[in-house]
Amino acid sequence: MDLMGDIEESGWPVVSRALAHARRPGYMEAPIAGRAIAASELIVGALGHPSNHIPPVDIRGATPKLPALARLKDSALRVLGRIRTDSELRELWEEAAQLREWELTLSDLETRLQREPVRSAITKPRLARLIEGSSFAIPLPSGGFAVGVLSQLLAGKLPFGYFFGPRHSEPPGKGELTNLDPRTAIVRVKFGRTEIDNGRWQPIGRLEYWRPADWPTPPHTSGEAGGGRMWRIEYPRDAPKDHPVTLERERTSSKWPRPRHRHGSARS
Repeated sequence: MDLMGDIEESGWPVVSRALAHARRPGYMEAPIAGRAIAASELIVGALGHPSNHIPPVDIRGATPKLPALARLKDSALRVLGRIRTDSELRELWEEAAQLREWELTLSDLETRLQREPVRSAITKPRLARLIEGSSFAIPLPSGGFAVGVLSQLLAGKLPFGYFFGPRHSEPPGKGELTNLDPRTAIVRVKFGRTEIDNGRWQPIGRLEYWRPADWPTPPHTSGEAGGGRMWRIEYPRDAPKDHPVTLERERTSSKWPRPRHRHGSARS
């Protein structure tokens, strides 16, 4: 979910940054390479040649014009060439004895990027109404379903949620979630809304005994604030709409509680 969540929060600049990070000199780690590949898929989708295996993504903001997309396409092709020959991601696929299959996937992406653009009108999906306390059955790659609860709309728009096991063979009914305990969540994370809007996450219903105070959003730190400090970021539920985020400068040595929580780092 990490790139998709960032995309839905910040739009097309996230795609450019993902490619820029992958162009930096030095060893390219697997997460950077993975984000660059995902960014390349978004670019080729905007050019009219999306993958049949990836659902459409509603990217915030206007799609760049053709000249800008062409520059992004050229950058993506250069980055993909480097990922293919000199990256941690290549090494991981090689160690897994699946290098050939991975290279075929990259070749398909490169081929689609090199086609002539088809700038047909982009049909945006109808957006679902997001309600705090709503629960969803989430299909798992290995089969079955996990459960997710949308606990807060950060700044009034970006979903944050709690995600639970164990795996269910079928989507659970609302009555099966009456004893859902937020303290037993496997992970707490901000995420994009694409999978909700395209119907892949199946709505179960709003929790019957929903109390926002039982489902807090932990603060997190991000970015240098100068003087050996980091920014501590919170999204108070009662914050005014014109100032939904609070920032404080904190020393990097400060030890804030670290529950099983990652901000924007799950796959989508």
